[in-house]
Parts: sequence; structure tokens; C-alpha cells
Amino acid sequence: MRFIHISDVPLDTAFASRPDALRSRLRHASLEALERCVSTALAEKVDALLIAGDLFDGPYLSFETERFLLERIGRLADAGIQVVYATGNHDPGTGHRATGLQWPGGVTVIARGDPVTVPVHDRTGELAGHVTGAGHASAHETTDLSRHLKPATDARVPQVALLHTQVATAAERQAHHPYAPSTLEHLRSAGFHYWALGHVHLRQELSGDPPIHYSGNLQGRSPRETGPKGGLLVDLGDPGRPLVEFREFAPVRWEKLAVSTLADATTLDEVAGEVVRAWEAARKDDPGSEGTEWMVAVELAGPSPIWRQLREPQELETIEDEVAARLGAVGAEVCARVHPKVRVHEHIERRDVLGATLQLCREVAGGAREFRLAETDLAGFDPERDATVGDYLRRLLAGGEEEILERMLERKGAPQ
Repeated sequence: MRFIHISDVPLDTAFASRPDALRSRLRHASLEALERCVSTALAEKVDALLIAGDLFDGPYLSFETERFLLERIGRLADAGIQVVYATGNHDPGTGHRATGLQWPGGVTVIARGDPVTVPVHDRTGELAGHVTGAGHASAHETTDLSRHLKPATDARVPQVALLHTQVATAAERQAHHPYAPSTLEHLRSAGFHYWALGHVHLRQELSGDPPIHYSGNLQGRSPRETGPKGGLLVDLGDPGRPLVEFREFAPVRWEKLAVSTLADATTLDEVAGEVVRAWEAARKDDPGSEGTEWMVAVELAGPSPIWRQLREPQELETIEDEVAARLGAVGAEVCARVHPKVRVHEHIERRDVLGATLQLCREVAGGAREFRLAETDLAGFDPERDATVGDYLRRLLAGGEEEILERMLERKGAPQ
């Protein structure tokens, strides 16, 4: 049996916090990734496409996505390629519009925790294998659904398990809720020739014998999901010698970039230039696939003569636009962890005016000093923004230690 294993697509993610043009590009990237997956399934003449949950991001399903999905899945059905889809926590069987779609023939949607075994046939009509799966009936499945899955009794053909689960020892499992929790020990001993898993977005092999894989998500959605994304092409023609091959489907790839060479950069051109140099160095060993579009998450770090300016949200937005334009990227996100050339911890223990001032600033911001001030005594106090006087003081003193250092050391010279 040959099949493609994908999971965590998830279609119709809103990307609500991003600008309209970028939001539209990222939403359509998931559709393009699925298009590439379907094209690969047709070209490779696989027997089945297995979807291990979270095909959708939530209950909302746009008409555009509905039409696109049914047309593409219809192409698989016309070619005799079966689709087995077990629901996950984002698209549970209860109350999700997807379960009510008029799916083409050859599609099996497993929307409950009760196991379903699907015979998979090759293009000649011969039995190629069985897929046994369980779905999430609700968005908060706490049962170990893996305990319900048993291989079919026909031992002549490969047996595949399909499940959206958090395996207790999986890498990066902490980034996901522990829904349908399972253990690697049980999965390995359950008698299947392959486990097609979803839920954890990091592609990884948990076991080689038998093969137990997370395919990872089909298209990255944030800076936490870096690297090439796609699905797994699996060949169990000889179950004793399984072949598992990663195929990249995502058109947009996220990458992080740390830039700490800003000690002499004082203009937008110089800051953007440092980012470009760091990006070109990073891409020498990892240029990406042909046609890859990039989303870049940049962290500006280290000492900078314009550290204060680089902490302003409006200035960061300008840097984002400039960096995206220079790199030819879909978009860029920039954050700053910059500081003056001198550091607070190097001077806070001083026994002079500077040390005393830094210590007082830290005590006030940390709430160690009580000033008995009324809200009406404070200029700029906003009860909607500042819940308490302490919150007001912490906001007011944000960056205050660095400001003190700059004024007393860099501008006036350090007291001896």
C-alpha cells in the first residue's frame, strides 16, 4: 500500500492580527499546499491520502474553501485514490460543518472515537491494506483513543493506524494541548505496520520499527513553525522494509533570524543592511526550494546606539516593510531586544549616585516601595490601561534603567 500522510492543514485560519494583504496570502498558502499534495498523490499514483486531523482551523468554513476542497478531493476520487480523514480537536465531529459536506465517493470521515477500519484498494481493485482510525468527537478529547484501535484480522496486507494524538514523549508536545493522550510504548506494541499521527506540528519519527510518524503541519502559520512543511509519502509494499519520504508542499516558509551586529548602525538603511547580510549568510546552507516564498521573523539584539528608537512599535513597522522589500519576502516581523552599550547589571551595585538611582528605579518598578499615591495625583493615569498605581509606575519606568545609564554615563561621563 502506498499513501500520503498529512495532518494539521488547517484551512480557513483567520490570521486576524496581520494586515489584509498578508492575511490573504497566508490563508491561500494552505490551499496551495493542499493543491500540491493532491497533485503529488496523482503523480505518484498512491492508493490513499490519509489526513490525521485538523483539516480545518475551526467551525468556520468559507464558501471558497468548501468549493476548493471538494473539487480537489473529487480529482482524487476520479483517479481511484481513497481519502481517510480522522477529525482532530480543531475540527471535531460534533457540530463542525465539515462533517455535513457532501464528500465525493471514496472519502471516509471518521468523526467519533469509535474505531473505523477502512479497506484500501489499489487501482486494479485488489485489497492493498487497511486503515483503522478514530476521530475526536469534541474539541477537548481526553481519552486515549489509541487504546481503541486494533489491526484488522487480515494479516496478508499492511495495517495502518490513523490518529490525532499527543504522544507523551514527542518533541515540542508542550506547544499543544494534551488531547487524546497516548504513549509510545502502546503504539509500538499495538500491531500496526505504520502509525499516521497528527496534532504535534513538528515533523518527527517517533519509532522506526514499526514506523510511527508525525507528518507535521502542511503549512507553517507562525514563527514557531519554521522549516519546510508538507507531508509524508509512505510505501508499505514490503511492510518489513517501509519507505517514508518527506515531500515539501508549503509555498510559504517561516524562518527566524537573530541580528546582533547593530553596534554601529544608526539609520534605517544600516539596520536593514545588517538584516540582509545575516539573511544571506543563513540561506547559504539552507536556500530553500525553488519558488519558496519567505516569512521572516527578525530579532534585533545586542548593543545599539539607537536602542530607544528600535523599541518603538511604529519604527519597527517601518523596518518590517523595508526588510520585506529588500528580501523579496511575503512579510517580515521584527522585535527588538536591544540595549545601550553599557548594561544595568554592570553598574547597579555601585555605591554612588548612579548606583543608588538604578537601585531606586528597580525597587519602584518591582513594587518594593510604597508611595501612597492616589490615582488623581498621577499625570497620565488611565484606568483602562493601568489597573493599579503599580502598573502605572511599571509602564512609566519601562526602559528607565537604560535611560539613566545613557544620560549619566554616555552623555556626562561616569562618576568616579
